[in-house]
Amino acid sequence: MKNILIINDFVSLGKMAGKMMDSVLSYKEYRGFFLPTALIANNFSYGKNAVLDCTDYLDDCLKNWEDLGFKFDLISIGYIHNTKQRDIIYDYVKNLSYETTVLFDPIMGDDGSLYETIDETILDNYKSLVELADIITPNATEAKFLDIDYDTFKQNGQKYLITSVSDGDNYYVEGFDGYEFKVPFKKLPKRLTGTGDLFDGLFIIYYLEGKSVEEACKKTVEIISKIYKDVIEYSTDENINIERYLSLID
Repeated sequence: MKNILIINDFVSLGKMAGKMMDSVLSYKEYRGFFLPTALIANNFSYGKNAVLDCTDYLDDCLKNWEDLGFKFDLISIGYIHNTKQRDIIYDYVKNLSYETTVLFDPIMGDDGSLYETIDETILDNYKSLVELADIITPNATEAKFLDIDYDTFKQNGQKYLITSVSDGDNYYVEGFDGYEFKVPFKKLPKRLTGTGDLFDGLFIIYYLEGKSVEEACKKTVEIISKIYKDVIEYSTDENINIERYLSLID
């Protein structure tokens, strides 16, 4: 059984963030260590929220699991709440005594704009974590604000999947794994929450099964497309009831 460390926020309303990823990974019998950076009442699109900072808990958990000798086959880093969390995570990964894969999905914005909660300090925190990653999975907006030197990034052997890329009427995931590639998808007329987290969870499954970044991405896009079509046809909810679709994961 593979151990996956999920560093992300816990959103009480809906199935998204770490909750979404843990559900998907658990179905395939990966052992998820879901470590919340913050407890959040709902996604930020509602305009009002309640947030509990989990920085001390984050620090205590990582130290506890290190003392217990837990090792992780993959570390997924998502929402970071403050600079202290950034420092804790950075030091933890840098000082690991074993090899692992680090996947980084910076939760910063969408549709061309940063979320209201993302200031320059938080943006800088995300930028500084890029160097830790073996694979990054930002959407097109987040990739733009990360301001990555892709020549250096590629020379370092790092890989990327940039989701929600558009050149007009065409939509695709733009990737790099020693070579550039595109995985096209059809944009559907509804926005569902937790889609990026679902993407990360599915990609981790297929990547750790031994698929290349491109093949894992293709399989992930295929499954999400099936889920989207069903949700649009049979549900008016903006949330994905992922338990209904777990049997699609093969």
